[in-house]
Amino acid sequence: MNIEVELIDFLEKNIKETTNKSRNINIIAYYYGFRGSDWPTYEETAKRFDVGTRERIRQLLNENFRDFVEPNDFPSIKEFQKILNSKNYWKASDLEEEISSSRLVRERFSVKGILNLLDDLGVVCGFEIYTPELNRTSRNSLALYENNFIIKASELKKIKSFLKKAQGLPGRCGIANLNYLKGEVNEYYDLVSQLIINSYSSWTKKDEEGFWYIYENRDNTIINYSEKLFSIISECNADRLALVYRNALDGRSYKYPYPPEKIIKEYLKSSVFFENDEGNLKFIGETKELNDIEKDVAHYLGGKKSVSFPDFRSHLRSKGYGDPHIQKATSSSPLVYVDKSGGRTHYTYSLTNSKVYQNQSPPAHGRYQEFLIKLRKLLAIGTDETLEQKIRREQRILQDWLFKDKKQEKCAICNKTYSVNTLVTAHKKKRSECNDAERTDPYIVMPICLMGCDYFYEKNYVIIEHGFIRKGVEVEDGAEELKIIQELIGNKIDSRWLKGSSSYFKTSR
Repeated sequence: MNIEVELIDFLEKNIKETTNKSRNINIIAYYYGFRGSDWPTYEETAKRFDVGTRERIRQLLNENFRDFVEPNDFPSIKEFQKILNSKNYWKASDLEEEISSSRLVRERFSVKGILNLLDDLGVVCGFEIYTPELNRTSRNSLALYENNFIIKASELKKIKSFLKKAQGLPGRCGIANLNYLKGEVNEYYDLVSQLIINSYSSWTKKDEEGFWYIYENRDNTIINYSEKLFSIISECNADRLALVYRNALDGRSYKYPYPPEKIIKEYLKSSVFFENDEGNLKFIGETKELNDIEKDVAHYLGGKKSVSFPDFRSHLRSKGYGDPHIQKATSSSPLVYVDKSGGRTHYTYSLTNSKVYQNQSPPAHGRYQEFLIKLRKLLAIGTDETLEQKIRREQRILQDWLFKDKKQEKCAICNKTYSVNTLVTAHKKKRSECNDAERTDPYIVMPICLMGCDYFYEKNYVIIEHGFIRKGVEVEDGAEELKIIQELIGNKIDSRWLKGSSSYFKTSR
């Protein structure tokens, strides 16, 4: 038996025969998570079945279930409780998988609904559902995250203290490694790492050295460096930028190690703050004004290939700066590339990027950057807005990117020109598989027609490789479809739709 079957059998046997019996059974099953709602509440149930107010739902539940049900009426609930209590915490998807494999539920169910049932049976649960920030999950916040967490209330205070410490770590480190706290978080290491992975605006990377992470919506040394540097340059190669930032970090004392150059580079190339054109990075965040010594450094190095340290120091001394300030501004600055290949006594110094604005304001954003900034700003919208609302905002911006002020456009697959009403804003890579930076990149979409191409691309019957349409998976029992697909194979993709990361096009969607 499973929970839903036991519930329906109980209701069928115990609810009196009336014209509303079937409706009442569906109402009760819905409230306990077995009729399609992810977060069943009195209000939603009342609205779903058009039966008045939340108070009316409460009355129906009392009259038809709560007033006479006993825990022993549901043997499967005891098994669910046993599974739930086997851990101090669960990632929601892990608990769903566990109770599904134990045959306690069918395909569609809600953990929130089952917890409602436990509560109404008078079974002490001791667990609550929380967001990755460890706030209590609500209907609005539920869909914002890929995973929520079911945590034993008695453990929450301890877990919150671990997460708070982990959240503060990247501020100084730039990119933190959770291994720094492994001795403190102990058995909660996996939970804290999952909270970070599933958090809003986090970037994470696992490698042989541990679990690296950064919160992009919090103050951070690497972002601070970028706000300064990109006030005077427009772009920089990721390799050079990572090298400079690592050198700048080395000039700061801290009890934890700073991230290696390769991790800094990986972060910069996939950060929501950067436009990445095959490793050439443009910063799209807000920039900050340089202080006086930084301005003098930029002015002195501007246009010079490189300078020696004695010449560099002599110039800054002539401007009235003391040696401690000079040391920091020359050897530990995000503005300065230090070439150490000649040995310690022969270091040379140059700007991180020699192309500076030279007393001019940064150039105005192009169309791509304007749309990129609009999309990235969505990441800063508070959690009171549901995922559906965020997706609608995101989709409207992407539609404008492709179709604003246009009456016609070419389909990226068949190259035929259609009215924009016959085209859709199609993701090159499934949206659900995209990270924040990919979802908010205008280049993630292309126009595809509704005359068959959208279906063929979505089903992976056609794919894009090296700028051409290729055959994808086999179509079963589709002779006519195969004829159309054969006509598409070999089509060259317009260069406009090939912009962005090459990883957007995969052989399997």
